[in-house]
Amino acid sequence: MKLIGHRGARGEAPENTLGGFQHIIDLGLKAVEFDVRLLADGKLAVLHDASLQRTADQPDLLAHLSTNDLSHFDNRQGWTDWAQPEPIPSLQQTLDLLLHFEHIEVEVKAVEDQNAVLKIVDQLIVELNNWPNRKAVTVTSFDVRILAALQQSRNEQKHQLKTGLLLEPSSLSDALPYGQTPAEQAIALGCSRIGLSDKLATESGILAIKNAGLSISIWTVNSPERAKELEKWQVDGLITDLPTLMLSHFVGNI
Repeated sequence: MKLIGHRGARGEAPENTLGGFQHIIDLGLKAVEFDVRLLADGKLAVLHDASLQRTADQPDLLAHLSTNDLSHFDNRQGWTDWAQPEPIPSLQQTLDLLLHFEHIEVEVKAVEDQNAVLKIVDQLIVELNNWPNRKAVTVTSFDVRILAALQQSRNEQKHQLKTGLLLEPSSLSDALPYGQTPAEQAIALGCSRIGLSDKLATESGILAIKNAGLSISIWTVNSPERAKELEKWQVDGLITDLPTLMLSHFVGNI
């Protein structure tokens, strides 16, 4: 079971920042999960929320900013002891740090309409498909429209990116057509992986996903005892806010 840093390591460093990603590199981790959103200039930036309020104490919406604006913000809100400023990173800046990583989950946040789906999918292909470490990347999303568009473009041989379906209790009924299991839905969307909320993770459910030939990541797990249980159930990836704690309890591998 591979340890995967959640938004870098959001319990130990400012989330989705270059400093946070460097933190897990310094720990020896070679797997990470982070979020991407589309900027006004069509490029991709790394941020979880649509607004900068929580992370940078600013009301701006990321969708209204361009790549040149990213350095004007500091995502250290709540991290008074973090010495260095943490501008919003672009996807390209983030990838530059991760050339040696073995597993990278790029979560694409849900978008408002089909036009936005096509825009973000096209940009994902531009920025990820020709990246030298592309094989380490799995593009994940709760938004099945994004996954379907990626599947279609893959079938048209526009990219070779792997994809993964994300599921949590609040999205489960909306995401799955009547009668389909999570594994069946993921396979229908051309996914090779499921990212499952720990609230949904049971031994039988994980076994069903594995038996369908899919890999599985569980998020967000910050208890070493729970992590060891999931490891026994042969989970492929454990997404955690606290990789230092997990390493101190000899959970998973880097």
